[in-house]
Amino acid sequence: MKKTLLLILACLSLNAQNKDLKIGLVLSGGGAKCMAQIGALKVIEEAGIQIDYIGGTSMGAIVGAMYSLGYSASEIESYLGQVNWDALLTNEVPRNRLSFFDRKADSRYMLSFPIDSGGVHIPRGVNFAQYIMKELSTITQQSYPYIDFEELPIPFYCVATNLETGKPRIFSNGRLIDALRASSAFPSLFTPYLFEDSLYIDGGVVMNYPIQIMAEKELDYIIGIDMQDYLNDRDDLNSVVRVLEQTSAFLNSRNKTASEALSDIWITPKMPEAGVTTFDLFDEIVAKGEAEAREHWDELRALAEKDQGPKREIIKATPKQEFYVKKIQVNGLVSLTQSFVEGKLRVREAELCEVDKLEKGLDQLYGTKYFTNIDYTLVPADTGYILNINLREQHYFQSLKLGLNYSDDYNAAVLVNYTNRNLLFKNSRLSVDFALGDMPRGEISYFVDRGFIPTLGLKLRSYRFRYQNYLNRQALNERIYQDYTLDLFLQSTWRDAYAIGGGMQIEDIGIIQNFDQESFPNFQKGFINYYAFIDFDSFDEANFPRKGFQLNARYRIISERQGFEVFREPSSVLDFSLKQALSIAPKWTLISRAFGATTIGPNLDDPYRIYFGSMGMSYINYIEPFVGYRFMELSGRNAVMLRTDLNYEPFKNHFIQLKANIGRMESTFEELFDYDDFILGGYSLGYSYNSLVGPLELNIAGSTNHPDLYAYVRLGFWF
Repeated sequence: MKKTLLLILACLSLNAQNKDLKIGLVLSGGGAKCMAQIGALKVIEEAGIQIDYIGGTSMGAIVGAMYSLGYSASEIESYLGQVNWDALLTNEVPRNRLSFFDRKADSRYMLSFPIDSGGVHIPRGVNFAQYIMKELSTITQQSYPYIDFEELPIPFYCVATNLETGKPRIFSNGRLIDALRASSAFPSLFTPYLFEDSLYIDGGVVMNYPIQIMAEKELDYIIGIDMQDYLNDRDDLNSVVRVLEQTSAFLNSRNKTASEALSDIWITPKMPEAGVTTFDLFDEIVAKGEAEAREHWDELRALAEKDQGPKREIIKATPKQEFYVKKIQVNGLVSLTQSFVEGKLRVREAELCEVDKLEKGLDQLYGTKYFTNIDYTLVPADTGYILNINLREQHYFQSLKLGLNYSDDYNAAVLVNYTNRNLLFKNSRLSVDFALGDMPRGEISYFVDRGFIPTLGLKLRSYRFRYQNYLNRQALNERIYQDYTLDLFLQSTWRDAYAIGGGMQIEDIGIIQNFDQESFPNFQKGFINYYAFIDFDSFDEANFPRKGFQLNARYRIISERQGFEVFREPSSVLDFSLKQALSIAPKWTLISRAFGATTIGPNLDDPYRIYFGSMGMSYINYIEPFVGYRFMELSGRNAVMLRTDLNYEPFKNHFIQLKANIGRMESTFEELFDYDDFILGGYSLGYSYNSLVGPLELNIAGSTNHPDLYAYVRLGFWF
């Protein structure tokens, strides 16, 4: 109170003097809590204060940099309020932005470890912060004229921590995007940032409220907006993020008294329920900052009235939403080609480019998994701009991934994947997958991604699982299926969503009986098959899609062989699957599916019959999930099925699911459409949780054709 009165009296005594005061603004780090700084800035603007220098750390540095560039407080609020913070914190590329091949392998594993010449390593962080880089590219789009941060419309600096020396680095020149990324690299949440051959982490580790630097400037007054909680009590240390905040607060808490003394106006919004990652409280946090700043209104107004200097010219800093591309310059390529980058980016020279389209292209490029970070900068050139695409290639192209899976169909398994990219050829991928359990499964594939240019691929697969044979809903015996398959195929992809191709398949299949009520001779045969397919996939998520469409159609000619000398009369199967996900209301998603398959020619052996039953995601050959019946309970030559799933998400990652399907299975294609005949039906009610180890599903299913109820349980990622 005494300090406030002295400030007001000093301002009144000098009110008649036409003095140009230099006022600094210091913004602490604090993650989502820093949104309160936006609210406080709105009050500072309203009071009429003109800021002459800004310094910040971490998220405070980002807010400060935007203000330094010329954003108003309201523009900062509008822009940051539209950011997808969940995507930014997880760095998860939308599934429909992944390459076609990565899209098919998406959501199988929970852990990933890089491999290089030194062996398998633990990642430096869980998030390469690509979404931060993408957002910073757009936020700082108008910073191209400024290499020295002193020359920004409002001079600026920010602080990062050198991970090797533990010393702070004050960023005051260079690319603004690099300085902000280094300053906001929160330990373990985001990977350290490599800049000028040094690794940097969040500046908040050693200087979360960088007022000491501001105090060395030739300024008359310093306003501080400090979001630090300093040291929390034991009861508040209830999450990993809170513990990490506490460890970085030890040093900063020692400087609390000095920091307050150096701040002429010290605004400290407190919101115990807010934390580093609580961006879902965005509006409430902004409002809290505004309310706290109004507690200092008299001080702010007195300072504004004392400052009689000339008003600064308002600079338009908000990013362009479209621009003319004069030239595309790709920087940072080592092992890949510019044509590959431009093909994924889908931006062309001598064309108008929308920022939304460019950002989607950056996602597509990052989705190839060849890069750790991608950003862009614009440089004016005649009537347009030079678009600089700045890349950092992965320093490793090998990885080891792990996951878990349990289902009532296949029992428990540990999922293991080894991936090697750019092996033998550029843009190639070797993938080795194993499900290790009592019924092991595996797949090895190799292909080269050349887009629409047809490319030869190779796949080796082995499946082993138990199933029962049914007659009139009674299990007659239990069988164990085992196959070994070699695929040679030619495939083209377009826009990473479409694939078309064909190939040859050599299979050896064995089926043995485990127990029996009915005699079943062991089955051991070889087959040679030829097939063509078309595949389209735009689902935004593999397990719980909210939008998108899938189309799979395949025609396969199947012939039994004895060695490679005798071949039986072939038969063939044509099958298709259409699937659409549609968000019909907030928290409600409708997923519809149509499936059909028909056998052309002589009856096929058991492995190639069409089967209905159970509730898994996908099976091999012509085994299709059908609610209300057990795994592979129904079989036939021809089948159609319609299914609808209704998903309700009352809380994030928690789903209530209602599923229903109807279908027909007949000996001839014509009988499928005899509507007076028997119709199969099934329904289920279930709960699902999208956990870190994969989806957990608990379902109770029944049928309109029989009185029995079944439970179906699944945990982990599907393989």
